[in-house]
Amino acid sequence: MEITPGPQPGSSKLSASSPTAPTVDDDSIVKGKETFEDFLPKDWETLSISERIRSVTELYNADIPEGNVKHAALFGSIASVLFRNSVPGSKTGKPLESPHDFGIMLQEWKKCVDNGKEEVIKIVTTGIGYEDDNNGGIFGGMAVAMYRLASQLAAGELSASSLPTTMVFLEEVRRSTGNQKDDSGEEEAETAEVDGKGKAKENVAQSSRDTQDEEKLIQLPFGNVKQEELPDDIEKYLAPLEIGPVDKVPLQVENGKVVEPEVIVTYVPPCPLDESERHPDGHTIWMTKPATKAKYYSNQDWPKPLPKIPCKIVVRPTDDGTGMGVFATRDIKRFEPVLVERPYIVYPRRDVVGAFSKKALQELSEKQLGQLMVKKSEPFFRYMVDQRMTSEERREFMSLANSHTHDGSGPVFGIVRTNGFGIEFRERLPGADRDFGMKMGGYGAVTKIGSRFNHSCIPDVGHGFDASTFTMRFIALRDIKKGSQIFTSYASFNATKAERQKALAPYGFECTCRACVNATPQSDKLRKVSVALTQRWRSQAINVWPKDPNLTEKVLIPILETKRRMEEEGLDTKDAGYFTFPEILFRVYEKVGNIAKLKEAKDELMRAAKGLIQEEEWTTGAKIKFERGKLTGASNN
Repeated sequence: MEITPGPQPGSSKLSASSPTAPTVDDDSIVKGKETFEDFLPKDWETLSISERIRSVTELYNADIPEGNVKHAALFGSIASVLFRNSVPGSKTGKPLESPHDFGIMLQEWKKCVDNGKEEVIKIVTTGIGYEDDNNGGIFGGMAVAMYRLASQLAAGELSASSLPTTMVFLEEVRRSTGNQKDDSGEEEAETAEVDGKGKAKENVAQSSRDTQDEEKLIQLPFGNVKQEELPDDIEKYLAPLEIGPVDKVPLQVENGKVVEPEVIVTYVPPCPLDESERHPDGHTIWMTKPATKAKYYSNQDWPKPLPKIPCKIVVRPTDDGTGMGVFATRDIKRFEPVLVERPYIVYPRRDVVGAFSKKALQELSEKQLGQLMVKKSEPFFRYMVDQRMTSEERREFMSLANSHTHDGSGPVFGIVRTNGFGIEFRERLPGADRDFGMKMGGYGAVTKIGSRFNHSCIPDVGHGFDASTFTMRFIALRDIKKGSQIFTSYASFNATKAERQKALAPYGFECTCRACVNATPQSDKLRKVSVALTQRWRSQAINVWPKDPNLTEKVLIPILETKRRMEEEGLDTKDAGYFTFPEILFRVYEKVGNIAKLKEAKDELMRAAKGLIQEEEWTTGAKIKFERGKLTGASNN
């Protein structure tokens, strides 16, 4: 939550409900002086926090020796916070620092207060001692509020993202202290903007909206690409999104309010000020919309801790010397969880670079549009890596494979294109998958270990995303032997060999898995029809065959043959429709009265149902509910 200093005892003028901060009466505080500047030393900008507190207190006491020492110390304490960037009443001081830097400053201020006069320590820690004196009420209330805020930050109860409202409130008080107002009538942007653009993984269709919300698919370049010359005024062809990282850059403020950008970059979970205290489960850098972030954190216990599973894999160089891979350190059974981890980054899969103008879509070639997109994406993703990751995370991220070193992508965006997984929040965060114009799956993710899984058209593991823990989840799709390399798939299971090789071209290799080496027109057709075929047989087993008095097991001959062929082709997965077979067999054997085979089919059906539930629950984090023995939905609990 964000904190605005609310009404403290004796300081009702500081109510957070007031539309603007009060104009402070100079005489009630400094007794006879015309301006606050008289109590700030000339070298104010060069002094440390402790030096500012001490010098202001001494100047106050020197000018008013009979004055209240308590007032002097309180004024010195709050002045070091209130006027940290500029003198009272000034409209030309330094812009607001980032929430991250403000939080660090506030904790340093607390240490200085703790080392100061006993009377001040008592006031700011208890709130008792100033409320009976109107002269000290305003600054006393502010000092108490700041001290409490600093204490919560030091205890880890708040993060930097909780500070913007307080910072804006203090800025309004600073502006009001000299009875000066901005009469220009123009909105004033108080900070520099942060540039940044980005795109997504190669095997996801890229697109850009023009200014009239028309869509045009853009093919990103790959391979050895000859760069085409772009117009000198290329910036005019693109209206970039305003990106606002929320924790470590200056705030943008207009008329005393923080301006929410269209896209923000934040941490999940919130990152502490002290990076040595980072979460043991890790932090993800998330590029999203402000409303989606707010919706996510409306779930008060999110992100939840990661589930603990035994380590069963290792990352090491592949046996063929082509790079790194993931290997099993023990036998892994089908439907067994393999890996859970928070991604390095989660990012929009399209439209992050902004909207192309109609002029761009009319005047630039397809190659120039793609070239412009990758050119504008690199700085945006580089910001996420260079400015948001720790040095260790940055080193590990940059060690990931990059198959886009010669197409203009740049080193960081090339890694994102090579290693990104498409993810879906689904019903666990309704609407998030459509944040950036995609019907579903509007985000991608790059992970530490998951990115090391190499490709096979017969994958060993599948993956999903759990919003409640903000984790990528990987599960075994088939039995995996100890010591064998574990593969995932970069292409669609129902694509022909030619289609798969085309999809894999941006990765710079030709697949030589069993499905590709042994591919035939018949195997290509099987991949295309497996789902529809198994569903048609299931419908017949439910609605047609039970009414046939002459039904025999011969009806299963083509079914069992197709089942065998799917197993050979590596299509023995849920997506390919393989787990429809146990139900079909069960219904036929029940109808014809084959008790022995009926029991076998029933046992297989129960194992499949249990495994599919385990797969769904693991990869999504949702608990599957049953009603009257039937699957009815999923729970977010």
